[in-house]
Amino acid sequence: MKSMVRCAALDMSGLAAQEAHGKREDRTSQQRKVRDVEPDVFRGLDLRKLYDAHIDGVKQNAGAKKPVLHFIVRFPPELLDQDGKHFKGTKEQRQRMMLRQAITFINQTHGGDAVFAARLDKDELGETIADVFAAPKYEKRTKRTPTDKKGPIWASATKFGKELADKHQEEILRRHPGAKGTLQGPRAVGIALNAEWRNWFERVNELKLSPKVEKVSGRADRLETEAFKDVQDQKLKLAEEQKTLREREAAVAEKEKALSDLEAQLEEQQGTFQAHSDMQEIQRRDLRK
Repeated sequence: MKSMVRCAALDMSGLAAQEAHGKREDRTSQQRKVRDVEPDVFRGLDLRKLYDAHIDGVKQNAGAKKPVLHFIVRFPPELLDQDGKHFKGTKEQRQRMMLRQAITFINQTHGGDAVFAARLDKDELGETIADVFAAPKYEKRTKRTPTDKKGPIWASATKFGKELADKHQEEILRRHPGAKGTLQGPRAVGIALNAEWRNWFERVNELKLSPKVEKVSGRADRLETEAFKDVQDQKLKLAEEQKTLREREAAVAEKEKALSDLEAQLEEQQGTFQAHSDMQEIQRRDLRK
């Protein structure tokens, strides 16, 4: 079984695009749709309103251009076929469990109050992918903050990712031969996020994931949503081509049957005509006699 997490930072236009996608208002979502099934949703699909409510009264760096994190949590498709510790019940119950686990994981690794919306689409070919939207928050304390009072609440899209990178620095450095110093860039955060997810998933569900294939590359682990779901688009295209081929084969078979029926009718008519001709010839001979 394979599983992974990907993350992309979004600005407000990116968040609006994701809202349109979740509401099935864009072309891509219509192309991917293969069945009429509503998604499992946490809090709602109005992402901008939910984000604004989530950060109401929260401070953040004025220079933060992409304050929202979009996590894509891909669960093993096999979970819809076999029972684990938690993944029992109907298909719908298992999918709701996947969404809950994705939300719980992101919150636990990003300060406890990060997720403001999430959904799991069930109208696409892939039915085990959760989209989680977060704006991680934390209490900012300084030397001036009284010990008996809480500090102001801030939002940060990078703080907890860097902390994860620090935690998994040994693995990150092993995959970056020759690197010096502490690595906290997008690729490092991606490696750390997936390492944390694997550990969390296996511990919580008492299920072992397939051994991961480590890559040594400067290519970022954080991928935009379209790049991550490209494989689903390819599967959808293949399914559509196969459907078209089946329809053409059915049409050819139908035409062949119609032609066969027509030939049988012609043969029957020819037989009737020949029999009628023979009868007329006999009658003519009788008259001559």
